[in-house]
Amino acid sequence: MNLTDWERNGWLIPHPTSGNEVRDLLAVIRRDLADSAAEALSPDWRMNIAYNAALQAATAALALAGYRASRDQHHFRVIQSLRETLRIDVRTVNTFDAFRKKRNISGYERTGLVSDADAAAMRALAVKLRDDLIVWIEKHQPELLEGL
Repeated sequence: MNLTDWERNGWLIPHPTSGNEVRDLLAVIRRDLADSAAEALSPDWRMNIAYNAALQAATAALALAGYRASRDQHHFRVIQSLRETLRIDVRTVNTFDAFRKKRNISGYERTGLVSDADAAAMRALAVKLRDDLIVWIEKHQPELLEGL
């Protein structure tokens, strides 16, 4: 299924992006990657912050494709869209989705579920997505990176 099919299903909404929007998302990613490395924070929070960085990278990629996710299963749709937007492999998308589920449990139901290794792995995934996004932008819309 491609993004046009997702739009027909109501999972995506057409969204014309702007250079400012993409640059703002890149700034959030940069901030969250820096903050997710803070050792004074619990693993739960480090993973949560890294998760947000990765989610913003996926959101930017989706915006660059001309869409935003609908409210229903928003994070799930943004994560799954990476297969179409940045051509991220299924295994990486599935890993990201597993972190989404773990984040929901650790954020709303119980603490101590996230290990230091989990936080580091989520951060590494966020760095990969940021790097893949920047490569995509450099190839297709390099003007968006001017002044960064």
